[in-house]
Amino acid sequence: MDDEGCRFLIVDEIIDHRIEGLAVAPDNMYYTDKHGVKRITRTTKGRALLLQWKDGSTTWFPLKDLKESNPIEVAEYAVANKLLHEPAFAWWVPDVLQKRDCIISAVKTRYLKRTHKFGICMPKLVKQALEIDQHTQTQSRRK
Repeated sequence: MDDEGCRFLIVDEIIDHRIEGLAVAPDNMYYTDKHGVKRITRTTKGRALLLQWKDGSTTWFPLKDLKESNPIEVAEYAVANKLLHEPAFAWWVPDVLQKRDCIISAVKTRYLKRTHKFGICMPKLVKQALEIDQHTQTQSRRK
């Protein structure tokens, strides 16, 4: 809780999942559209996840809300608990994980390419930072 009395809850981890009455069964996971193409049912009805907050409390949340607010955490939970074959996860989890991997790859590439910023050498390791610092100190002593 902050100075103004506002309470901020931060997700610690996803603990459990449950299936409620309206959930689509794995047997009914696919349907045939009007053109005769077999498609996956895109729904999260009847699914809830149990969240543990940083303060230790727990709350059940519908999958539809968590999928929008914490997609990567939910996708990783689905993979860890072998839920990819379930209709509520099969249609969106692979896309989220692929986007996550693309973003991480792009950030790594950008990080490795940058060697100078504003004309100053950017170290990648602590050893390089210490060498640059020592080099800078010796140059300032000469002046």
